[in-house]
Amino acid sequence: MDRVRLIQQLYAAGLRSGTVREILRLYMGTGEDGPDPVALLSAERARIDRQITDLLEVRARLDQILAGDPACRYAPSRTD
Repeated sequence: MDRVRLIQQLYAAGLRSGTVREILRLYMGTGEDGPDPVALLSAERARIDRQITDLLEVRARLDQILAGDPACRYAPSRTD
């Protein structure tokens, strides 16, 4: 059950299947050498942070367009 719960949590956090597989391999003690699981999770967190930043920028741009900001090249006119 612990393994299933961990897999669910990793997928819910947005990790890719290859990363989940690697983390499971490292945490479940296969005895194989591999990357540091903390470093792997930190890299995934950094990737998610970049995605969040990108999405916030896109949302801000959409807000400008929807507000009819004249600085936005494709801002819809209010008469459309």
